[in-house]
Amino acid sequence: MKKTLLLTSLILTLNASEITKLLDAIQKTPDTKLDNIMIKEMKTNKKELINSLYPKVSLFASAEHFNVPTSMRPLPPTESAMLLKTNGTLPFSKNIYRIGFNISMPIFIKEIYDNKKRMDFLLKATKYQAKLNLLKREASLITLISNLNYLFDLKKALKIQQNSIQTTYNAIKVGVNVGRIPEFKLLRLKDSLNQIKTKISEVDTKIEDIKAKIYVLTDIYVNKPVNFISFKVKKGEFFALKPLKENLKATYYEIKSKKDAYLPKVSLKIQGNRAFAKAYNNDDNLALNYASAGIYVSWDIFNRKNNSEVQKAKISQTKTQLQIQKTLNELTSQIININKNLKQIKKQLLLTKESISLKEELLKGAKVAFKLNRMTVDEYLGYENDLAKARADYASLIALKNSLIAQKAFIYGKNLKKVFK
Repeated sequence: MKKTLLLTSLILTLNASEITKLLDAIQKTPDTKLDNIMIKEMKTNKKELINSLYPKVSLFASAEHFNVPTSMRPLPPTESAMLLKTNGTLPFSKNIYRIGFNISMPIFIKEIYDNKKRMDFLLKATKYQAKLNLLKREASLITLISNLNYLFDLKKALKIQQNSIQTTYNAIKVGVNVGRIPEFKLLRLKDSLNQIKTKISEVDTKIEDIKAKIYVLTDIYVNKPVNFISFKVKKGEFFALKPLKENLKATYYEIKSKKDAYLPKVSLKIQGNRAFAKAYNNDDNLALNYASAGIYVSWDIFNRKNNSEVQKAKISQTKTQLQIQKTLNELTSQIININKNLKQIKKQLLLTKESISLKEELLKGAKVAFKLNRMTVDEYLGYENDLAKARADYASLIALKNSLIAQKAFIYGKNLKKVFK
């Protein structure tokens, strides 16, 4: 008993290793990397917005020529009168050189803070969307692997049918050679074998097609069935609604930012420079400092364009609300349909498994009857086809079951590595 449990555990571990390896490989593909870049891009956009709240500092240098002597800095009337009385150096020149700095910083621009909150929700939405895209690719992989396993099982069923008919063919050939059985039956069996070979070839083509699709998703070439078991998916929140809900919250702050654009904007500006020149009245070298600091208020009291921006933001909000309702209805319908189908498949699997056992026994009797010349070749081949079809149907139901479970896990945003092992 312990050996059996140990062997079962080992098999599950090997299966988990194969399916987990394929699911992990999806995270290394370009599509997943692009989603991660989208998140980085959104983080950068948020950081750029936050950085706009910090002071902006710049340096400058200039060389200016004027057609008449120009003041190097504003000169108060009293200082000007004193210089004229004393015949002092006047800070005027035709050629003035400056070096200086400018500092500017927003003190109150309400829409920046609105947009910061908006970016918080957009970043969450982007993260949810990236995870949703990953889950979608993982669910697609499970569906592809399930279909691949089905095709391998179908090929196996056709091979079993081929071997069974070949055995009968060899036995009938002896009777034909001695003239006891008509050659027609042998030809009919030969034709059936050729048809099976054609079907196997068609299945091989489909197998290669699915292998190529799996390679695109995982960058791994699968050349054999990938065995795994599935576990029950618990009910949860519709994951596809999460990015939409975050986008809806973002639209609220988008509208708010457009409305707050009407509010006054307050900013701080500081500037200073050192001017160099030769005084125009006596050619003395001058170097004068000049600086200013101020708080500035700007207020758009009339801006028709901003009205349109508010309306566009409201339309975006309405569209997102409708998209949420549409997605909710679609996912609710899908889950109801999936649950009903899974219940039916469970019953069909039991019936099909029982049917396979019965058809195996019927085929044994049909072989004996055919060899004793008590059954026509088409009747015998009918039993062969029925058994092969039952085996193929069973494999198809397993594939459909796994595909539906993967779809259900995707809808609820579950970790597929825990659902399929």
